[in-house]
Amino acid sequence: MKASHKTLLKNKLFRLNNLYYIKDKNGKTVKFKMTSEQLHYFNNIHNRNIILKARQLGFTTEVCIIQLDSALFESATCALIAHTKPDAQRLFRNKVRFAYNKLPDTIKNANPLVIENTDEFVFTKGGSVTVSTSFRGGTVQWLHVSEFGKICAKQPEKAREIVTGAFEAVPINGKITLESTAEGRQGYFFDYSQQ
Repeated sequence: MKASHKTLLKNKLFRLNNLYYIKDKNGKTVKFKMTSEQLHYFNNIHNRNIILKARQLGFTTEVCIIQLDSALFESATCALIAHTKPDAQRLFRNKVRFAYNKLPDTIKNANPLVIENTDEFVFTKGGSVTVSTSFRGGTVQWLHVSEFGKICAKQPEKAREIVTGAFEAVPINGKITLESTAEGRQGYFFDYSQQ
């Protein structure tokens, strides 16, 4: 690999917009390129983030790509929570695994997978991406909760488990992103959005 390529690969924004492929809304394989909304999120990521969405803007896709990149290049421990196990596995299959499979072999060979199943990638250098309906124990640097408003509205006990378990697994310098459409005027997601 040329020195100029190695320099470019040290830049996270470059990697995100040049290495990863996704399926667009029409099912066509395209290179992931951040939209203005996604770039705004990326440039303004805090330790605790809320995305109150009104329509599909690709934030779940973006966070899946960010988590894969963080696990692969920064040895970060990442977790994605969805409201059902099939949805979690679908997101993993269609976003994380799809993007990983399209990476150049030189990238994959530099940090090979040691665990690969329907819920998890674990890399040789220690990074990982795990999907589930909850998360408890261990430490997570990146946590994304997809459709948290729906979880709060339809499964308040699961929402409480996420807040008391998964949130507690993320250190203060880690990143949590809650993303959802609004689902009523009560529950954790509503309260956090109001704050």
